[in-house]
Amino acid sequence: MNSNRIVELDSLRGIAAVAVVIYHYFTRYDQQYGHEGLYPELTYLTKNGIYGVHLFFVVSGYVIFWTLHKTDRPLDFIVSRFSRLYPAYWIAIILTFTAVNIFGLPDRQVDINVALANSLMFHEYLKVSHVDGVYWTLTVELTFYFLIFFMHLVFKFRKVEWIFSLFVIISIFHSINIFYIPDFIHKILILKYVSLFLAGICFFKVVNGISTKLTIAALSLSLFSAIVIFSFKVFLLISFFYLIVYLSVTGRFKLLKFRPLVYLGGISYSLYLIHQNIGYIIINKSYNLQINPLIGIAFAFAISIILSTLMTIFVERPALRAIRNLYMNYRKTQKIA
Repeated sequence: MNSNRIVELDSLRGIAAVAVVIYHYFTRYDQQYGHEGLYPELTYLTKNGIYGVHLFFVVSGYVIFWTLHKTDRPLDFIVSRFSRLYPAYWIAIILTFTAVNIFGLPDRQVDINVALANSLMFHEYLKVSHVDGVYWTLTVELTFYFLIFFMHLVFKFRKVEWIFSLFVIISIFHSINIFYIPDFIHKILILKYVSLFLAGICFFKVVNGISTKLTIAALSLSLFSAIVIFSFKVFLLISFFYLIVYLSVTGRFKLLKFRPLVYLGGISYSLYLIHQNIGYIIINKSYNLQINPLIGIAFAFAISIILSTLMTIFVERPALRAIRNLYMNYRKTQKIA
């Protein structure tokens, strides 16, 4: 593809992020703290927002496989991912840790040592608590990066469909209790979500004319495995996700070029990082002030949008440019030497 970005995928990220925010502010908040004076139907209707994470993973499979295909050398990929993920993540940790410790949030306060350990992003493997609950997905993402990067180094993509399809089959067998997979192995092979990343990879190969019969078989396996790994309801939802991802990457979903959706896509990473605990604090305070909970939720959402916009403009984008420029300058000096 000639374009360096597909704006429709950015929009899908924005939609997925907003879906997760809605889930947290309505359903998850109600589960943890209890909403009062709020229609129970709202918390029921918003519970499916959690599957925004599944959409994230499909898009990530596509984008990361694409990124590796454009990569000249292994260090390029490492710098690309580091500059994209870590600066905004570190600021999110600082803001969330500070807000929770100043204003308080039951069952979500951690000490400074935990916060520092969180800066690694793979702290879950060290059995360290999250500063913010949403960080569990970053562990999944980082694990996928490691796996696909390793496959690229060793197999040059020749075995990616075989290996990830094998992981999906193992996940199916584990789900129907044919054999037991220890938790650590389950996590390191991202068995619960590997089918979604595999789908993104397959879509990339299909769209770019490098697919084979194995690609189609792997895509079919990734889809139908959802019935066993998740449920039939989730299978139907993931089927819809696959359709809109395919329409997006083939340029057939023009609605996703709608500017507000593209805007949400641009701030989606920071929004995802910053919204949960800080939003919960705002909703808690609205209850303390006897403000209508819908107003409290709306205010929490607005503050999250503002913070994520500021993080994107003043942290995420400048840090990404600075780190990549430093790296390019380093490469130039290496060539001269």
